[in-house]
Amino acid sequence: MKEKSPQYHPPSAELRGKKKLILWFKETSIKDVPLVGGKNASLGEMFSQLAKKGINVPDGFALTTNFYWKFLEANGLDKVLKGFFKEFNPKSIKSIQETGKKCRAAILKGKFPDSLKQEILKAYLKLSQKYGANPDVAVRTSGVAEDRPNASFAGQFETYLNVRGEEELLKAAKKSIVSTFTDRAIAYREEKKIGQMEFGLSVGVQKMVRSDLASSGIIFTLDTETGFSNVVLINSIWGVGEMIVKGKITPDQFYVFKPTLKQGYRPIIVKNLGRKNKKYIFAKNGGLEEADVFPQNQLKFSLSDEDVLTLAKWAVLIEEHYGKPQDIEWAKDGKTGKLFIVQSRPETVYAVQNEKTTYEEYQIKTKKSPILTGIAIGNKIGIGKIRLISDVSKISGFQKGEVLLTKMTDPDWVPIMRLASAIITDEGGKTCFAGDTKILTNKGFLSIKEIAEIFNSVSIEVLSLNRESLKIEWKRVVNAFKRKSSTIEINVSQTGRMKDNTLRTTPDHKFITFNNRCLISEEIQNIIRSQRGILSLQKIPSKDYLSFSPKIGYLLGAISTDGHVRIDRTKAQIHFVQKPTVAKKDFIEKVKKYFADEYRYDLHLYKKHPSQGIIRGKIINGSAALDLRCYNKKIATDIVQKQRKISDILIKANKEFLLNFIAGAIDGDGTYNEKANRINIFCSKQFLLEAITITCLRLGVSFQVVKNRNIHNIQIVDGIEEILEYTSRVKGCYRIRVMGTRFFKAKQLLEDIIRRINYRGRILIYVKNNLLIDAEKIRNYVIPMIKGQSENHALTKIIESNLKMLRVDVEGKTAKSKDVYNIEVENNHNYVVFTRRYTPIIVENCHAAIVSRELGVPCIVGAGRATKIFKNGETVTVDCTQGSVGRIYQGEIPFILKKYDLKKIPKLKTKIMINIGAPDIAFKTSFLPNAGVGLARIEFILADKIRIHPLALYHYGKGFKDRKTKSEIGRITSGFKDKKQYFIDKLAEGISQIASAFYPKPVIVRLSDFKSNEYAELLGGSIFEPKESNPMLGWRGASRYYDEKFKPAFKMECQAIKKAREVFGLKNIWVMVPFCRTVEEGKTVLEEMRKNGLGKTGNGLKVIVMCEIPSNVVLADKFLDIFDGMSIGSNDLTQLVLGLDRDSALVAKVGDERNEAVKEMVKKVIEVCKRRKKYVGICGEAASIPEFAKFLINCEIESLSVNSDSVIKTILIVADEEKKLKKE
Repeated sequence: MKEKSPQYHPPSAELRGKKKLILWFKETSIKDVPLVGGKNASLGEMFSQLAKKGINVPDGFALTTNFYWKFLEANGLDKVLKGFFKEFNPKSIKSIQETGKKCRAAILKGKFPDSLKQEILKAYLKLSQKYGANPDVAVRTSGVAEDRPNASFAGQFETYLNVRGEEELLKAAKKSIVSTFTDRAIAYREEKKIGQMEFGLSVGVQKMVRSDLASSGIIFTLDTETGFSNVVLINSIWGVGEMIVKGKITPDQFYVFKPTLKQGYRPIIVKNLGRKNKKYIFAKNGGLEEADVFPQNQLKFSLSDEDVLTLAKWAVLIEEHYGKPQDIEWAKDGKTGKLFIVQSRPETVYAVQNEKTTYEEYQIKTKKSPILTGIAIGNKIGIGKIRLISDVSKISGFQKGEVLLTKMTDPDWVPIMRLASAIITDEGGKTCFAGDTKILTNKGFLSIKEIAEIFNSVSIEVLSLNRESLKIEWKRVVNAFKRKSSTIEINVSQTGRMKDNTLRTTPDHKFITFNNRCLISEEIQNIIRSQRGILSLQKIPSKDYLSFSPKIGYLLGAISTDGHVRIDRTKAQIHFVQKPTVAKKDFIEKVKKYFADEYRYDLHLYKKHPSQGIIRGKIINGSAALDLRCYNKKIATDIVQKQRKISDILIKANKEFLLNFIAGAIDGDGTYNEKANRINIFCSKQFLLEAITITCLRLGVSFQVVKNRNIHNIQIVDGIEEILEYTSRVKGCYRIRVMGTRFFKAKQLLEDIIRRINYRGRILIYVKNNLLIDAEKIRNYVIPMIKGQSENHALTKIIESNLKMLRVDVEGKTAKSKDVYNIEVENNHNYVVFTRRYTPIIVENCHAAIVSRELGVPCIVGAGRATKIFKNGETVTVDCTQGSVGRIYQGEIPFILKKYDLKKIPKLKTKIMINIGAPDIAFKTSFLPNAGVGLARIEFILADKIRIHPLALYHYGKGFKDRKTKSEIGRITSGFKDKKQYFIDKLAEGISQIASAFYPKPVIVRLSDFKSNEYAELLGGSIFEPKESNPMLGWRGASRYYDEKFKPAFKMECQAIKKAREVFGLKNIWVMVPFCRTVEEGKTVLEEMRKNGLGKTGNGLKVIVMCEIPSNVVLADKFLDIFDGMSIGSNDLTQLVLGLDRDSALVAKVGDERNEAVKEMVKKVIEVCKRRKKYVGICGEAASIPEFAKFLINCEIESLSVNSDSVIKTILIVADEEKKLKKE
């Protein structure tokens, strides 16, 4: 065992003898951690100290650590467990597992002595006197070392919810003690240097809140992504909060701004609607069960604004009481409507992170050309000797300061990545997929976006190819990331004729393919260019076999396709309607028999009378039918639950179950076309389509999905003979296929050996014309010709695998930049994605980039031939300081490293402000030294958050003629009856996120400055925007705001800013008017603002104008008569002074802010503003050019606003220039 921790000792025998076995929450405080653990001590503290401040905490009691030690001693377990740990090796996973198993088994055999049992039951009886007989309680462990600032045992122990009755309480209490010795808890104590037998445990018993009838969630008193401490983050879901822990859904998110909350405002600055289609409710016999959330509630927030503000106020009180950030669990009682706090612990991530106090700047000194380049990760330089490692098993010899060189890394490499001075990989890159890309996981089909959101909180496994064995395996997702990128849409097909079988990816993402029988990874754009094929798969393995009755499989297939199950509060119905034809007789009898066999229930038989209807003006008469019915709610519930979990069941089921399921689906709604030798299954339900897809992949039968309107047709082209043995209604005479169903690109497998394997001269044409060749042809004709040769073994291995190849081509145009995602999969470095029509494709992932970012190690990924070019011991310099291209130099290249202490950043006369557009990075950016925001661009919010043209929202419902656009707007804005309010709320939230990040410093919000061509790109924009020959000089900026056509949109914009200032209390917001051509135009805009609630009188609002047109300079005095200052927009001012169109590449080289004409204009406007004692700043790109920045300092400008990556550099330039001026 490791050295004992001096901080955590069990109470002495004498002390334990004097202390109580049970303590009520009202009897405990935070000082009692050694006796009741961190969790229970915190509950006691809140119950006794914070209830008087209005915070509700459910009552309960704690089994003390004294109880725990007495239980161990009474059963002799203290000595037994110590014995187990004598031979314990904490570095061995096997030892952890074996020791944990022995400990748990020993504790489970233990019994509560009567004295301990009576103590628990007496306390439970007292609780029942307060809440009623057999109250439902939550039973949780509470460790004495738990929830300290540098460690959290969250997730290490089990929690038992909705525990009712004495026997169940005793069982849960013992299981809680057992959970002290789960493998992860043992490993965690070792990591934190806490002695295994010095860890005292308490068990908390607390009255449950009926959140299953309302909502619950988690509160953090800071932003968990950045550590920004001025917000409260509230996560909320329907039902019991355990659903968040399981990661099955995405909760609603609310950010509340603390400073103005304390001032009495209602600052819910961000509201994000989650994906809440499932919830946990109380099960009748105790515990929890999963239930669907009603569709109408999925589109609603699970908390009212009043509840959000109440919880935020409580969270602030709790944080202030403890004096540190908190991680709080809350619940709302659906019976009483009351809110409760059920747990609070110190936030354990940012509590141990030190604030960044230094800034490093690297400058390389060389004119040499690099040996190799790749994609740069980070912004540092690393020098060291190459250590080429081909396999993770050989990492032990790696020395600190060496440069790690390998093909690609995975999590097992992290220990040496920490030691490396730099990292170089042949493969990898910043490559991703669109967020809706489907991936089959151990939880069924999920989008890659959903995986990225939940993989940290729930174990997600995906399909992956083992490169050595060519077998498909289930592998865990260990990382994920998101970025912005443009994408291409590719179409996948065997013949090249199938359309709409698409996948959206970045063009540089590497797909796996073959080159002369060797697996290689190649960018999809290059694969398409060279007309290579990509790898797909025919069959997938089971994820843990589970035994299910095959008859249940058949019933699920039949009822899901041709039946109906309905359940409400009081009753349930299963309908299975069939025409009483001879063809269906066996099918009906089989369903009846299997139903009786499995559920001991005879389906009731009802006759349905013929129906009549009119289709296209003709009267259509239906025929009589039989309706097989079941009214047993328990059976109906069982079938519905199995339907919900069908993907999970099919991933784990045996072959007999799979064949019965697909046979039931075919009999229910399928056909067999003898002429085409093909089975067709028709379905409109998404869950059923995915279930049939999984079944085909598990069985290894080839299929394709075609779609007609909203009906999917799954066409099965092999394995038919075996499947038809299990069907009853659908039969036919199966013909053996002449052609196979697995094909490979002949050129990629056979080109280098074609002379040896050109069987009767028939194979060459496949290679020459780059055709797909049947796997059976390779098996029967090619392989025998190279018997005993190495190529024979490689080909045989490929043919015996479950792989196949498909054609791929580009479909449509490149899409604009949007969120894209990638995941990191353990060991194999690849995973399987699915096209729109459920074709599986094997793709690469990248690990080194992610880890190197976290470790701060310079890394170059995708260097291509680095492992071939460099040798062990060779000194290289890895440079990641020159943008996105990383450079590898031979030898040791000199460089300068400057370190700046942010605490010692010089105080400047000139204010350095920040330009920002994306609200999501505002909290993080605010940590840089700054004097506020000189330019907050709302265009990013319009394009990325709102996405819809404001006039399309304003006119929604008023005879909006474009039905397709209207439908898409309705989908995006679901939950908002008033579409105008959607615009106002989302814009107000985006602006407020930026303003709150920098509060109370000024944040200058520029009014919308999209040009007509940019507005047209928004959804519905083409309906309302004119086509202008030169939008740069057209209908933009101020000229829009008072135009009758745009007035409604501007009104909504003003209402959003007003909400941010007056409802959220963010009075640090200034407003800036862009592209204001004349003084009269300025006056008109100010009047429109006043009409819309943004007048300047009495509310402290400052309105400035952008100086970006020569008229703004010439008439600066008159503009300053009506505005509070000017901000120089150097980009537009330069183009208009020099007569350029900066959207034209032909004259772009003429546009330089350092031109004397531009500088004269800038100098003049600074002089006028200073004379008038009005604000003057600059927010264009010129502010970050060192030469121009020095010019501005000499003109005594008030502020420079630059992009975040230029802040430190600009501060240092300004400091140096101000120092020189002072000396002069």
